[in-house]
Amino acid sequence: MTDCIIEICGLTKRYKSKAAVLNAELKIYRGEIVGIIGKNGAGKSTLLKMIAGLVYPTSGELHFFNRAPAGDQSFFERMGVLIENPGLYLNVSGYENLKLLAIAYGLKDSNARIEELLQLVGLDGSRSIKVKGYSMGMKQRLGIAVALLGNPDVLILDEPINGLDPQGIMEIRQLILELNKKGLTILISSHILEELSKIASKYAILHQGEIVEVISREELQHKCEERIEISVEEAKTAIPVLERELNLMRYKVIDSRNVYVYDTDITIRQITKVLVEHGVMVDSIAKHKQSLEQYFLERTERAGEHHA
Repeated sequence: MTDCIIEICGLTKRYKSKAAVLNAELKIYRGEIVGIIGKNGAGKSTLLKMIAGLVYPTSGELHFFNRAPAGDQSFFERMGVLIENPGLYLNVSGYENLKLLAIAYGLKDSNARIEELLQLVGLDGSRSIKVKGYSMGMKQRLGIAVALLGNPDVLILDEPINGLDPQGIMEIRQLILELNKKGLTILISSHILEELSKIASKYAILHQGEIVEVISREELQHKCEERIEISVEEAKTAIPVLERELNLMRYKVIDSRNVYVYDTDITIRQITKVLVEHGVMVDSIAKHKQSLEQYFLERTERAGEHHA
């Protein structure tokens, strides 16, 4: 079984009477790309800062590699962090930025590592350009190189595509996937679910500081897959008819009356016809297709109603 390298147990952060994060529960396994999704102000940055050791939780526990830190800062040294804007020296080059930080970190013989990182993030051809001449996308890629300088096991990225143009977004996406192929576990926050869906293997949906759902990419795709929703008097009567007459194979029985059909080559008309011909009363039938954004909004709205 894949190692659980970060476990979040009832993590809460309060600022006076306001809970920025409340009773968060999440397990992160080695090699995952975990998307932290939520509206602005949902608590994404605060949660990532607590995981990174930059903010101390009000209550709850963090376990790294099956152990609680208990004041041991070495756990946090195994993380690379890019939260908000990268702190860069604008009047020197990307190489010089990394060299200065390597000296500050006490890293010896860092030249080869710096060259490797610049090549990895696609900045090896910009050695002579000062950072103040970089595009926003280039600055973000250099910020990721800074986060990788200490060769971490986990990379934490807070809204890394915010404000980027389509080219910059594509470059960051490709870089994240490349880093993950090399074995890096990645936590990435965003309020743009469509973009996260292209890279994340699992999602934690935040709403008003609470993780309201943790869902895998496969589960999310299945929930948003196009389907025909059928409501009948008895599902157990309808299913044998559909299997026999239409060779139905991809379906899910929701309850005693409702069935979801995922066979895209079967039409509403065909289903209605065979059911009526075999004496099965159809109460309702409709095609359903939900976008990822619609799912997110519906899920957070349900959570909001629960809190009301």
